[in-house]
Amino acid sequence: MSIIPEIKEIVGTENVFDQPVECLCYSRDMSVHQGVPDAVVFARTTEQVSAIMKIAHREKVPVTARGTGTSVTGAVLPVRGGLLLDLHLMNNILEINKKDFYARLEPGVVCMQLNNTLAKDNLMFPPNPGSEAIATIGGMVSTNASGHRAVKYGTTRDYIKGLKVVLADGTVIETGTTAPKTSLGYDLTHLFSAAEGTLGIITEVTVKLEPKPEYGALALAIFGDLNAAGDAVTEVSTSGIKLAGCEIMDRFSLKVVEEALGRDVSKIEALLIMEADGVKEVVVRDMNRIEEICNRHGVQEFEWTDEPSRREEMMKARGGLVPTLSRIKPGNRLVPIAEDLGVPSTKIPETIRKAQEISKKYDVVIATFGHVGDGNVHTTFVSDVRNRDDWDRLKPAVEELVQTAMEMKGTLSAEHGTGLTRAPHIEKQLGPGLEVMRKIKQALDPDNILNPGKMGLEETGKPADIYDYFAFQPLLDPSAAARSYGEEVDNEVIACIHCGFCRLGCPTFSVTQREGRNARGRNALAYY
Repeated sequence: MSIIPEIKEIVGTENVFDQPVECLCYSRDMSVHQGVPDAVVFARTTEQVSAIMKIAHREKVPVTARGTGTSVTGAVLPVRGGLLLDLHLMNNILEINKKDFYARLEPGVVCMQLNNTLAKDNLMFPPNPGSEAIATIGGMVSTNASGHRAVKYGTTRDYIKGLKVVLADGTVIETGTTAPKTSLGYDLTHLFSAAEGTLGIITEVTVKLEPKPEYGALALAIFGDLNAAGDAVTEVSTSGIKLAGCEIMDRFSLKVVEEALGRDVSKIEALLIMEADGVKEVVVRDMNRIEEICNRHGVQEFEWTDEPSRREEMMKARGGLVPTLSRIKPGNRLVPIAEDLGVPSTKIPETIRKAQEISKKYDVVIATFGHVGDGNVHTTFVSDVRNRDDWDRLKPAVEELVQTAMEMKGTLSAEHGTGLTRAPHIEKQLGPGLEVMRKIKQALDPDNILNPGKMGLEETGKPADIYDYFAFQPLLDPSAAARSYGEEVDNEVIACIHCGFCRLGCPTFSVTQREGRNARGRNALAYY
C-alpha cells in the first residue's frame, strides 16, 4: 500500500505489519466469515488514530478497528482489505473517580482487568460477557455487549457516560458528560454504541461504576419439564425478587457438559442457574423464596450456596459449554450464525421448543442455552464444516430461527451485534429504520471507509447472504484442493473456534502482542 510509509512515520515501523502471512493471521474471528487486511497497524493514542484517519480519508482506504477480536459476527474482519487498526495496546485506565462513580478508559482495557482493579475499592463495572477475560471495553461498547448479569444490571450501553471518537476524516469529538444526567442535544454517545466502528473509532470511554454487592449466592434448579422451568422463572421474576442473573441450558446443552456436571442428564429437560446479590438478609430470604417457587413447579433438584468455591463449581458447566461444543465429535465444531436471539422472557420455553423442532426437522444439532432472565437465547449449531450437505441444511434452519424471533416480537441480536452474520436479516427487524441508519452512515462516512461491508448499510443491488466472505469455502470447493494434514490434525484445526482465549496463556504473544505469534493466528494460517 502506498500509504504505508506515512503510517510508519506516525506509529513507528515496529507497529506496522503488511507481510501477507501476518495479515492472514488477523483474518478470522469466531464467525463463519473471513477478511484479510492489507496491513495491520498498532495505534496507542487518539492523536495517532486521528492522523491515520486523515490519511485514509484522503486516499479513501478502508479502516477496520479491532480490539482482541472476540466477535462472533465478523464485525472485526476487514472484508474490503485496507487497514486493520488494532487498538488493544491502548489499554490504560486513565482515571477512577470513586466519589462520582465513573472511570475513564482507553478502548483496549480488558473487562476483567478493569473489574479486578475496581474490586480493590469495592466497585464494579457490571456488564460481564462470556469473554470478559479478554473482551475490551471498546469492543463491548461497539456491540453493546452484556452477559448473564444483564437481567439486573443492564447492558454496556447503560454504563456509557461519554466517548472520545475519531471520525472518518480524522476529526476528534467528545460526547456525553461526567454529570449524573444530561438532556442537551442528540444522544451522540449512544449513537456510537453497537455501531461496530462504522461511524467512528472509539479511543476513550467514560463508564459509570456501581458499588460491589456485599453478598452473593447462586442457586441450581433441575427440571424434568422445560415449561415448568420457564413458569418457575416467570414467577420468580414477577414476585419482586431481583435476580442478578438467570441462565438456562436445554437437554442437548446438558448432554454436551454431562461429564462436567458429574451426573446422568437423560431425564433432565432444563437446568436453571439463578444468581442474587446485595444485602445478605435480603439475598438469603430471596433464595429461600426461589426454592419455594421451584418446588411448586415440580423441581427435581434444588440447591443454593454462598460458598465461592461451590458457586464456581456450579457455573463450571455453563462456562465450559461453548468450547465443549467443538469437542462433541471429531471434525464438528460450533457454528454461530443464528445464536443470539432475544425474546420476551415468558417466550423462552416456546422458543427453545421451536429450536428443538427445527433441529429435528433439518437434522441439525442445535444447543440452546442463554440468559433466560433477560430473554437472551443462544441457539448454537454444531456441524461438520467440511460437509456441504450440513451447510445446506443449516441455511433453512437459520431462516426458521429468524422467523421464530420475529414471531415472538424479539430481536435477532441481543448482545453479539450485527456484523456480517446478521446483515442478511437486519431489515426484517428494522424495516424503514435501516434506511435511517444508511443516511446517518452517509452523513458521517460519505466515502464508506469505516468498517465497510457490515450491518447491511450498503445498497449493493444484491441481497446479503449468511455465507458471504465464507471462511470454510476451501474445505468445500474441490478446485481449491485443500491439503489435509492428516485426520487427527485436521480435526484439531477445525475444533479451534478462534475465540482468542489462547492469548491469556501464550508466552510468545505476551512478548510480541501479535496474532502471528499466537495459536489463533497460526490456526487461521492452516486454512490458506
